[in-house]
Amino acid sequence: MSEGRTNSNTHLKYSVSNRVVIGLAMIIAIFTGLMVYSLVIYKRSVHEMNLINKMYVPLALGTSEIQSTQVIFNTLMDRLQEEPNHPMTRDWLNAARKYRPERLTRLIDLIDNLLSEQGQFLPRDEVTFLRELRARLRDVRRRYRMNENKFVRLFTVLDMGKASDAISSTENLKRSERLLNKVLQGIGTDVRTHITDVSLEAVENGNMATVVLSILGSLALILGITIVVSTRHLLAPLKQLQQAVSKVAAGDFGTRTHIQRNDEIGVLADNFNHMTNALEERDKRLIRSERLATAGRIAAQVTHEIRNPLSSLDLNADLLKDEIGPDGSKEEALQLLGAMQDEIERLTRITEAYLRFARLPAPSIGRHRLHSVIENTVDFMATELADSSIAVQLHLDAESDNAFFDKEQMVQVMMNLIRNGIQAMPSGGTLHIATRQTDEELILRVEDTGSGIPHDSIANIFDPFFTTKSEGTGLGLAMVRQICLAHDGNIQYIDAETQGAVFEITLPTQKRIRNEKTAK
Repeated sequence: MSEGRTNSNTHLKYSVSNRVVIGLAMIIAIFTGLMVYSLVIYKRSVHEMNLINKMYVPLALGTSEIQSTQVIFNTLMDRLQEEPNHPMTRDWLNAARKYRPERLTRLIDLIDNLLSEQGQFLPRDEVTFLRELRARLRDVRRRYRMNENKFVRLFTVLDMGKASDAISSTENLKRSERLLNKVLQGIGTDVRTHITDVSLEAVENGNMATVVLSILGSLALILGITIVVSTRHLLAPLKQLQQAVSKVAAGDFGTRTHIQRNDEIGVLADNFNHMTNALEERDKRLIRSERLATAGRIAAQVTHEIRNPLSSLDLNADLLKDEIGPDGSKEEALQLLGAMQDEIERLTRITEAYLRFARLPAPSIGRHRLHSVIENTVDFMATELADSSIAVQLHLDAESDNAFFDKEQMVQVMMNLIRNGIQAMPSGGTLHIATRQTDEELILRVEDTGSGIPHDSIANIFDPFFTTKSEGTGLGLAMVRQICLAHDGNIQYIDAETQGAVFEITLPTQKRIRNEKTAK
């Protein structure tokens, strides 16, 4: 049934991915349109402001300057009529005659340059206005040239002393200059009026653009919020699935989802439930198999380890019985009793080690200082280390030694690793204990200078009851690994660069949420 549902929903026209992609595409398209429209409005506004600042304002200032010059010119003409032979008046008139055409030519060139460089980008009404303005300025320049001839004749008549002709020429020039004054006033008025019109149009366009952008932006925001809420609702079951996967990864195979959806997420939830059913069943079978195998191995090992001490005890008891007879020696009897006691102590150590491994309690994790645990354990085992001619070098370089662990179990870890190093160096040596810190973990490194571990045995060193030594239960490293895993940490063996064995333990510096079933 699930397979048929999967096949029927795989090719849905409006699947989850399609709906999410469509929603994102709509948001992107809307905001892209807003950006393009904003850029167009901004570019047009900048263009209009540049046109005002770089063209119309200089034109207005230039025409105003020419008008001012023209007013001065008319005043000089009146003075020339009153004082025809005054040299200062003639000098000022000659200077004004040179200045007026130059200033007018600069204004004409300004319009020519703008039309040639940006004429194709200007609105048609702007091009028409600039061309008409250029034609009017050229007409003024033509009138300047015509008046130049009149000035030449006027000064010639004045130099010849013909008063009547000078009066007539002066009146004629004054009429021409007054006419020019009116033309220039008209040009200046038109330029200023056009600046006002362009500015008002720019303000109106800006206000309109602001309104349009506000409306479109509000619609886009509403649509975006709607799509985001819809997408979040659409993808909300994924968080439930993620939490369920995390529980399964932590070992809780009884986790199930209750998602009823007619899409890929619903199919995924159904498949997840089928997967957890299969995992739970397989886990039960594995646990039963492992329990049986472990029980068999423990039974065989316990039988093997206890049989020899018991046989020795039985033999020594028989011998002791014979020695304690009427002719027995008391000294030999004490030796036999001592041997029996040694075997009994050995048997006791073995059974205690098995019990500790089999009944290792769940850790009581708290925040403790690892350096303190290391130093106290080394001090506690100082006599044992000294008797074995082993020196300890501490390199506790972690900036912060705070980590989350069970203090008693971490002491057991340190004792097992130190004893493992003592057994690896029967002729003495050096035991290096170091710490360092990463972002989320505290790393403990224990290195000895012994003969190391054979490569063919490395894969099994953490297995219960596996040992490469003539004495020992093979539970030391297995217990260390079990404690590390219960602390959400790990232990690994690393080949030493020269000789010996290196073990690295990682402990979390931040408390993690662990599954209770796994912890037990």
